[in-house]
Amino acid sequence: MDFFKKVICIALFIAGTAISSNAQLALNKSFNNEEGSEVLNTDVVAPRTDLLRTESEAYIFGPATRIKFKIIEEESGIATTFFKIADLPYMKSDGRQMVPHQLKDGSYRIEYYSTDKAGNQEQVRTDNIYIDKQGPKVSAAFNASPISFENGLPIFSDDIKLMVDATDAKVNVQKLTYQINDGPVIVNENKEFIDFSDKLRDFKGKHVKIEIRAYDTFYNLSKEVVEFKIK
Repeated sequence: MDFFKKVICIALFIAGTAISSNAQLALNKSFNNEEGSEVLNTDVVAPRTDLLRTESEAYIFGPATRIKFKIIEEESGIATTFFKIADLPYMKSDGRQMVPHQLKDGSYRIEYYSTDKAGNQEQVRTDNIYIDKQGPKVSAAFNASPISFENGLPIFSDDIKLMVDATDAKVNVQKLTYQINDGPVIVNENKEFIDFSDKLRDFKGKHVKIEIRAYDTFYNLSKEVVEFKIK
């Protein structure tokens, strides 16, 4: 009888040990899962988003300029960046969007923010931007007034001098070209000024038509045509 009691006791001991081990394993898994959840939820800091300057070295955008951001997110990772200009709807940013074509030349308010993979969303940030869709201003000036007119065409003496300026209030003048009558298009070495004085000596007694083209940083184009006759 004592032998059977001992066998039963040993069996109960083994069964109890197994149950205890399984319970401890389940407890450990539960703890690890909770700990893992805590790790996933430790990111409570929202990203920071900065609007990047363009090639104008300011917040000035041309019609084909991409709108890009720098996002600082050090924990769970960036999820999405959103932005809107003026009253247009919010758009998701992927660094490829250009200035919306329906916006005209002028100043606008831009709003933007980012979210991270832990669900944190930064407060909406704002900046003022300028959309530049205008080419440089081209100004032509003669050193003297016309001596007469012929069918509305000004007539100048043979010692006429012509100066042309190209200026841009927002960005730089990128390129300045001219074409005299049916001659070749010349890229002027100076991007902001042309002195035609010497170039007009061969046009005495002729009709002169000069087409000047100026391009800014964003390659917005302005064109000016000057027509006259040299006596």
